[in-house]
Amino acid sequence: MKLIVNTNIVFRALIKGSRVRAILLNPNHQFYIPDHAMGEVEKHLHLIIQKTGLAEEEIRLALSLLLTNIQIIPSENILAKWNEAEEIIGSIDEDDIPFMAASLSITCDGIWSDDKDLTKQRKVKVWSTEEMMSIL
Repeated sequence: MKLIVNTNIVFRALIKGSRVRAILLNPNHQFYIPDHAMGEVEKHLHLIIQKTGLAEEEIRLALSLLLTNIQIIPSENILAKWNEAEEIIGSIDEDDIPFMAASLSITCDGIWSDDKDLTKQRKVKVWSTEEMMSIL
């Protein structure tokens, strides 16, 4: 399976999700994330540290491990689909535009997210964590 990963999945994997981590590290799947999302992770790093009680170095190590199986998509690779993504999801949640644009930019099976706003559109399949766990 080839999926765009929403930031909420990365947060979950870093904070508590050992099963989520296992899925993200499964070499039978290809995962992608827009580079914009990495800025979100940095922005909320203090919250992740607070919730886990781990040191910043430990969180960064866990993130680098996750990124061994998540390819970062540069912004310039999704810009061509930005307007289309904005039309699809922009009026629902502007924060989801980069993920929608990424999913429209590469051939993939959809977006893995637990964000209910993403499920309000019908253009791209959205896989929940529960669905991901059931297929593995």
